[in-house]
Amino acid sequence: MRLYLHTCCAVCLTGVAGELRDRKLEFTAYFFNPNVHPLLEWRRRLKATRVLCEREKIPLDVDETYGLVEFVRAVVNRESVPHRCEVCFRTRLRRTAERAGSLGFDAFSTTLLASTEQDLERVRRVASEVSTDTGVAFMDADWRHTHGPALETARKMSLYRQQYCGCIYSEYDRYKDTTEHLYRSDAGGD
Repeated sequence: MRLYLHTCCAVCLTGVAGELRDRKLEFTAYFFNPNVHPLLEWRRRLKATRVLCEREKIPLDVDETYGLVEFVRAVVNRESVPHRCEVCFRTRLRRTAERAGSLGFDAFSTTLLASTEQDLERVRRVASEVSTDTGVAFMDADWRHTHGPALETARKMSLYRQQYCGCIYSEYDRYKDTTEHLYRSDAGGD
């Protein structure tokens, strides 16, 4: 089976790639994440994914489009967690399935199934609906057990490890209650 694997980040790909190789599956990673903001964060995640794929000899397909405008338009009036996440999953998985079909892959899947921060059942449901709509098979899995070891591998490889899911709303949710200063002047003032 040839699998087209939506890749949210290098950390999740680290664990999933090991699982797929153990199962002797041929796969190509696909980086398409219009939800990730700001631009510098998107670039960090893409660079880490490229570095990992080069080191591990994983075929990589990248959508270089920075999707700020389209993503924000898609989630306007759906900013709460379950609603915006569903829009986000559907956007990324639909594009993945469509590309998988047009490129002749047998199935698609996503590294979102490895994240301990995602709603696994929601990802699965959306992916199943996308599979039905596009006619491209969805390879379902629960790769969350790979997350801890993948984080450790990413640390050892000095890969970028993000601090929030990706969208501007998740960044706000992550940092809104912190008292952490991102910059302090050495001149004695804050």
